[in-house]
Amino acid sequence: MDRKNLIIVSLLSIFFFITGCLPATLQTKEADDVVSYAGFAEIDPTKNRIILVGDTQSTSRYKFWREKNDRERQLIIKEIARREPAFVVHLGDLTIRGSSKRHWRQFDEFHKGLRDKKIPYFPVLGNHELYGNNKRALQNYFGRFPHLAERRWYRLTWKNVAVILVDSNFPTLTTEQIEEQSRWYVSELEKCDQDGTVEYVIVCCHEPPFTNSRAVDPNQTVIRYFADPFVRFKKTCLFFSGHNHSYERFQIGSKFFIISGGGGGPRRKVSIDPAKRPYKDLFPGPELRFFHFCEIENRENNLAFRVLRLEPDENFTVVDPVIITHMRR
Repeated sequence: MDRKNLIIVSLLSIFFFITGCLPATLQTKEADDVVSYAGFAEIDPTKNRIILVGDTQSTSRYKFWREKNDRERQLIIKEIARREPAFVVHLGDLTIRGSSKRHWRQFDEFHKGLRDKKIPYFPVLGNHELYGNNKRALQNYFGRFPHLAERRWYRLTWKNVAVILVDSNFPTLTTEQIEEQSRWYVSELEKCDQDGTVEYVIVCCHEPPFTNSRAVDPNQTVIRYFADPFVRFKKTCLFFSGHNHSYERFQIGSKFFIISGGGGGPRRKVSIDPAKRPYKDLFPGPELRFFHFCEIENRENNLAFRVLRLEPDENFTVVDPVIITHMRR
């Protein structure tokens, strides 16, 4: 190869590396194949633990000053697979750019252990899932989770627990979709309160109604459409969200609001000064918190909530345990 062609090839290689693009002639069929994850039919009714994790996206190469936590992400996902829960709930921001096949392939590589064990996977849409072309992004998302049947909000039942998963990406929803989701959500909460087989209701979305984050604000629309109804109903007990790459726990009456965003995205600080923070955080942690995921154990008379914190020695320890008892009629 002469010097001129060598320079051209080198420049093209640098371009493709920076942009993450490949020309059509270099894309293989294998690269375009989409793997899928287990769903409702694969939930094992004999297992009594579920896991929730949020914000596993990698750090954008354009934000080179932020943390890059590939090692921590890999350790978290490996530990989740090792624990073999009944299912996993992902609280959004599964990958960095939802329209990118390359980024989704990275997600699939990290999660091979969960697919091999056929561990059911139930995500909610984060804002990163809709980065880029929305149509292409949703195709990448729903292609991996065919059990969602292209639903952006849905419900599943696990023993005596109802889990309601909703979409907090309000700017991407039409007025009709927002009202449709709101009616559906309140209707599901009503059904759960009337269903004698349901003792606990867990709600999950991506953006938090309450947070002391220094990077993201409490979402007032989430408060209006999701948190306010959640507080009103009898059997609701745990409201999970992510988006803020940290861990926080708030309480209104007997209801807990958990932010679990420690799955590997670049961490963010929270305000801890009681005189300055807008909400009382029940977890007495530092400004910059740990990588983690959450686990719920379904016991005979209660739910045992715990946080699994990743330690520097790559082991996991339990922090912030809470026992949830149901409201008997």
